[in-house]
Amino acid sequence: MKRLLSTISGQVFPFERIEEFAGNGESLEVSIGGLAAARVRPGRHLWERFADFLPVSIDAELSLGEGGTPLLPAGRALADHTGIGRLLLKNETMNPTWSFKDRGSLTTIAMARQMGEAVTATISTGNMGNSIAAYAAHAGIRAVVFVPRYAPPEKILAMAIHGATVVRVSAPDYSVMKREVLGLAAGLKLRVVSGNGPVRTEGYKLTAFEMFEQLEGSVPDFIAVPTSACGHIRGIFKGYRELVEAGLIDRLPRMIVVQAANVNPIVSALREGRERIVPVTGKETVAEAITSGDPPGGDEIVLKARRFGWLAEDATEEEILDAQLRLARAGHFVEPAAAAPLAAARKLRAAGKIGRDDSVVLMLTGSGLKDMGVFARRTAEVIDSDLRNVRGDVEKILASSRWGKV
Repeated sequence: MKRLLSTISGQVFPFERIEEFAGNGESLEVSIGGLAAARVRPGRHLWERFADFLPVSIDAELSLGEGGTPLLPAGRALADHTGIGRLLLKNETMNPTWSFKDRGSLTTIAMARQMGEAVTATISTGNMGNSIAAYAAHAGIRAVVFVPRYAPPEKILAMAIHGATVVRVSAPDYSVMKREVLGLAAGLKLRVVSGNGPVRTEGYKLTAFEMFEQLEGSVPDFIAVPTSACGHIRGIFKGYRELVEAGLIDRLPRMIVVQAANVNPIVSALREGRERIVPVTGKETVAEAITSGDPPGGDEIVLKARRFGWLAEDATEEEILDAQLRLARAGHFVEPAAAAPLAAARKLRAAGKIGRDDSVVLMLTGSGLKDMGVFARRTAEVIDSDLRNVRGDVEKILASSRWGKV
């Protein structure tokens, strides 16, 4: 039995409901009966092995090869920087469209196919629009993507090349835009997918299932997630909760809500002891992928954080850019939002909220190629040379203090 439940008051809705939120604004979550008997099945694909946990059937023809992303030790430099000895990186930039959004797009397009929908729509700062455009094109479904005025041009072009229709909307801020566009769904009979939608969130459970396999059944102490629309963090946590319900693990990880200090409605609510978020308006951040100043699911995340002992931390613009550079110097080029967990984990370790020997997973959510505008803030070391001078230039490089014998 499948149905949708509102995440705070527990109102019941049919699984096929086209609106993504309850009438009172609460997020909706898929409830699947019989999870206590769910088992990991044989199968080549992750979604085949964990089919008992999913509300939609997924055909191989819908997949673009998402998942199977590395879960790697962060390395000495990042471990020393944070003071966390067991620091792990879940590199979601290696999904087909270079972000974690592909996992949710798989289940979203599977739902559209199941419902016989010829058109699907989404609201995105870029990553989700790119992902939905690719998966819809692959499935033969038309995609409409609503983006804010500041969406990076490289992300818009990536949507358009897949054939999506992009609608750039001027609005006071992203949260206002999102609320207005979502309100069009029922009247237009158009499923408009946001980052916190119930079926999209089911795709993010696959990350939890994949880490369960990669860690051979062990559970990280903490998982740090850049948090904006809230679907990613609650999807990963929902996956672990269902693994507990099925008796496959016996404890839950503690999630870490990570936001930019400029746009931090959830972190500030938890820091100040409030039960509800206060919208953040009129502010921007270099971490443009996490700019929801008034996320509809924010109050639920505050509630979950208090109930399950989650941590929350934000990062300043300078800390985010520093973290991006440190990750790049360790071999991981990520967009600014994906770098924020590194800065947050370091601050939480310094505050004694994370132990040196705790296992901490940082979710690297999107590739640095998603937002090249950040390079306006950086300088690149480029030496102009020619064939006559190139040997001498290389000799100078090798003789510089930055280079030593290996």
